[in-house]
Amino acid sequence: MTTSLPPRMVADALWLLTARSRGGNHWVSNANAHIHSVDIAGNSYPVSLLDHSDWKESYVSSPRSTWLRYARSEALRHLSPAMAHLVKAGSCLIFGPLSALMHASKLDQAAIIANYLISTNLYPEWQADDIAQMTSVMCGRHSDSPLMIRNMCPEVSPSVMENLCAQGWKMMPSRMIYLCDPAKKHVWKHNHVKQDARLLNDGEVEIVTQTQLNLSDLADLRAVFRQLFIDKHSHLNPDFSPAFFELCLETNFLELIGLRWQGRWVGVLGLYIHPESGWLTTPLIGYDTSLPQELGLYRRLMAILLKEGKNRGCRLHYSSGASRFKRARGGIPALEYTAIYVEHLPNRQKQCANLFINAFQQFAPGMLKRADKL
Repeated sequence: MTTSLPPRMVADALWLLTARSRGGNHWVSNANAHIHSVDIAGNSYPVSLLDHSDWKESYVSSPRSTWLRYARSEALRHLSPAMAHLVKAGSCLIFGPLSALMHASKLDQAAIIANYLISTNLYPEWQADDIAQMTSVMCGRHSDSPLMIRNMCPEVSPSVMENLCAQGWKMMPSRMIYLCDPAKKHVWKHNHVKQDARLLNDGEVEIVTQTQLNLSDLADLRAVFRQLFIDKHSHLNPDFSPAFFELCLETNFLELIGLRWQGRWVGVLGLYIHPESGWLTTPLIGYDTSLPQELGLYRRLMAILLKEGKNRGCRLHYSSGASRFKRARGGIPALEYTAIYVEHLPNRQKQCANLFINAFQQFAPGMLKRADKL
């Protein structure tokens, strides 16, 4: 008797097989990581490693971009040239020592486990024995590299976090995210949710599902994704390659949904559905930023996300950013962490890593919570 693998496992396996032979930048143009693998609970997961990273390296592959480059660029993005010059000078006092600690600890050359080079990785409920075995194997393979697992949140993966901490992993605050359960009736009582639903149903913009898309559509969909994600927001966001869009269309690695208006592609959404955990998120979103705001393209895309979460019985991981927008649509803030293991490292390297982690544990939660209220 033959059995077929679930679609999620097929898509993940193809992603990993190709990335191991061609590198991370086959799927994400600005993620120049080597991709290895490790088995956890009988399944293979990617392990990303960088030799070095420059100012273009995406935060999904580079811890330096995650914690130093992205934070600095966000602080400077909306400032006048004169104020930006002052902030750049002042930021050296903060980022200089942190950069030195990162270099000495080799945190930017960490082995990042189960990293699919997307903004939000979702995980199954790994048991304590699975984590202990994985930790032991990874320490043997990477004796001079810190170990990392991104996107740990107590509201999303409570038992995994608990089991990691029991094995000596440390949790370093990384970003504020927003979570939503579309099954809760109060979510649908928000005025903005009601307004977005009416907008979505006005018939002005066509919603095109994955099965209706063709290979010939992908270049235009990638272009509107890049307008928002890369050109408007940050070059440090993952720049998904043409090959990645083809992977999504062929395997549903991300389920693509397009918006078409007056015959042209104006929006795209990529749903990442993780059946084991029951969560849904969208690592890929974009729209034509040249069009009038009154068309409400971002509102339409987020309304689709909320609707799909309800229809599929999934909880929504709204990821980070746009705090007021997401709060007004049922998003509840939660701190997300990066799990880091350094106990196997040489003493000086471990001490530098611990100083870096301790600094973030002390100051990052307050800074992230204040930023959430802006």
